[in-house]
Amino acid sequence: MSDTSTDKFKVVVLDDFEDMARSVPAYEKLKARADVTILRERLDTPKKIAQKLGGADGILLMRERTYFNEKELSVLPNLKFISQTGRTSRHIDLAFATRRGIAVAGTAADNGTSTKELTIGLILALMRKISQVDRRMREESWPPVAGQLLEGKTVGVLGFGRIGKEVAGIMKVFNTRVLAYSRTLTNEQAGEVGAECVPMETLLKESDIVTLHVPLNQNTRGMIDAKELAMMKPGALLVNTSRGPLVSEQALISALQRGHLGGVGLDVFDTEPLPMDHPLRRFDNAILLSHRGYATVEVLRERYEQAMENILNFMDGKPLKLMNPEVQVTNKL
Repeated sequence: MSDTSTDKFKVVVLDDFEDMARSVPAYEKLKARADVTILRERLDTPKKIAQKLGGADGILLMRERTYFNEKELSVLPNLKFISQTGRTSRHIDLAFATRRGIAVAGTAADNGTSTKELTIGLILALMRKISQVDRRMREESWPPVAGQLLEGKTVGVLGFGRIGKEVAGIMKVFNTRVLAYSRTLTNEQAGEVGAECVPMETLLKESDIVTLHVPLNQNTRGMIDAKELAMMKPGALLVNTSRGPLVSEQALISALQRGHLGGVGLDVFDTEPLPMDHPLRRFDNAILLSHRGYATVEVLRERYEQAMENILNFMDGKPLKLMNPEVQVTNKL
């Protein structure tokens, strides 16, 4: 393979909002062998994707920040390899990629620690009104804003996988009553961390704080709608660090406008990035984050390192654990 940049394997790293990709050791190794471009802006249309990625041989995707369905993949005639951080693939049309002979590889799945910690932070911030006091400290001498104790409250954990279970266990440390619901949850499983297994309706009606830890699929999309929000206690708090579409945004906005909810802590939204004119930005009792659940220095660097190593292994024709193993990788570049 020629050393001229025009002949090098062309790699584009997408959505590096935090400017972390160039900080890992594998970046220098990849840069020495490939023509690497790092993008920090979002490409939200097939036209932009064609303009920026048209000559790319490989792309590196940070989670599901950008979707690559048939329309997007069709404008990338040279694309041979997608290196995906994490194991999720619902933002990639794997069937079409396979037909096109585009290999797709992922990295290790997130263990959930960063999302668990962020969830606890949001709950505490809402209870003690940390963001409101912080903002007002810039405008007045000594804001007289009273928060609430977490101790003695009832916390409802919707979804009891790895993250939900760990959040429930931490909430017990604060001397709270913890209610848990998951479609297959048993009393014994909930009891392992001191939680009570209850129907979803009971959880919504009795909880002071409801936190969501449910995967997004056709059965869970919109699981919290106007009916479910109306079941919640007046003044209750809702935290969502899972996926935005689990909650109906319009119903949520309406509940906030009526004052039925005491506040929300949201790390995820239907549309990301959240539009600047979105109504949720106008609520003082809404803590809004830019999908920070997994975006810690440690996690981002680890995933970028693994994803770039995958590209190097692809270039060397080494075995890869592909998401679409039907594609045969035999080339050595």
